[in-house]
Amino acid sequence: MADPRTILRDLDRLDTPVSWSDVRRRTPGAPPPEPRRTGRLLGIGVAFAIAAAGILLLVRAFVLSPGGPTNRGPISVPAPPTPLSFTSPNTPWTFEYPSGWSVATTRRADPSFMANMLRTVVANGPLPDRAGDFGPNSGSDSELTSALGDSGAVVLVERFWVHAAGIGGEPRGPGPYARDAQSPGWTFRERARCEGTLCFHVVEWLGPAASDEDRASAAATAASVRLADVERWTETDGERTTLHDEDDLFTVTYPAAWIPSDRPINTWVSSPREILALATYPLRPGGEAVTDFQLPGNAVEDLGPDDILIWVSEAGTGDGFPARPEHLEPSEPCDEWSRLCPEPTGQAVGVPGIRAWWLGFRDAGRGIYVFVGMGERAYADPARAQLAWDVLDSLRFGPR
Repeated sequence: MADPRTILRDLDRLDTPVSWSDVRRRTPGAPPPEPRRTGRLLGIGVAFAIAAAGILLLVRAFVLSPGGPTNRGPISVPAPPTPLSFTSPNTPWTFEYPSGWSVATTRRADPSFMANMLRTVVANGPLPDRAGDFGPNSGSDSELTSALGDSGAVVLVERFWVHAAGIGGEPRGPGPYARDAQSPGWTFRERARCEGTLCFHVVEWLGPAASDEDRASAAATAASVRLADVERWTETDGERTTLHDEDDLFTVTYPAAWIPSDRPINTWVSSPREILALATYPLRPGGEAVTDFQLPGNAVEDLGPDDILIWVSEAGTGDGFPARPEHLEPSEPCDEWSRLCPEPTGQAVGVPGIRAWWLGFRDAGRGIYVFVGMGERAYADPARAQLAWDVLDSLRFGPR
């Protein structure tokens, strides 16, 4: 074991940085500086903020959520309602409108009317029974506007028609808003749409307190109106019917009891192309050709003494055809098809058992062939025979 005295002797040999005499001579120095007051206040503020945030989290978790903490996930905003699409076998138009709006269609037609009407009404509220009878500035339109109130918004899609009218027209509008003199505060504007053989009007009709949302919905509905996907469309007043053919772009007016074929009666010829077969009796397609211009035999075989048949075909642009006369009458091509000459007997074509005419003309840049056949009693009755030529006079063609 080492001797303690040896260890202490070694320690006495070490140099010390401070001696006891230095210690006895030292006096107390200046105290260290106190912390700055602003730093102390900042620390206190941070502490209070952390404490408040913790309390808020506890309140949200256990007070605002009665069942305890929940994972709510992202907040979703509901999408606007999907617009509905309007199509009807009773109208030739289609459009989109807001769900929740009311829709009704009214038809008014009679042989005594100066013009017939078809109208679809769309509104942001329930419609009265006679809603389709009213439009802006009409005598009693307040019945509709009163039912909807000042916040009402209405779109009218309407067509006023007469028989044997011209085809098509120029689209226009929408025009500026005008005042409705019958319903104070209400205003309206209209536009015209023309597609194929049909023209119709679209009217926005707004109450003084209609919301911005309903005004925008009415404008969007009006802008969406289009001709529906129809090949043929008929308008009738019970006495006469007008057929609109949207594929072949023509119209024709005929007695309401006559029957247009819904398919070609010539099933084997594509040029000239059949566009209309119309008769006083149901037409049966097919049969052997009874003339060199391929008149179908079944249609001739079924034609009775009082019956009339009209058969129309199209061939190109009409080069070499005579111009269409102002009025069509019993006639035949003459002078190498440069004009039509009278042929009152109906015997030149030579179809056994009936009176018949075969002629052609140029109209709207189209070459048109026409066959007219009738039974002996129909031919003998001038008024009935004239019906065939009146129907041909009603034909209106649009350019291809």
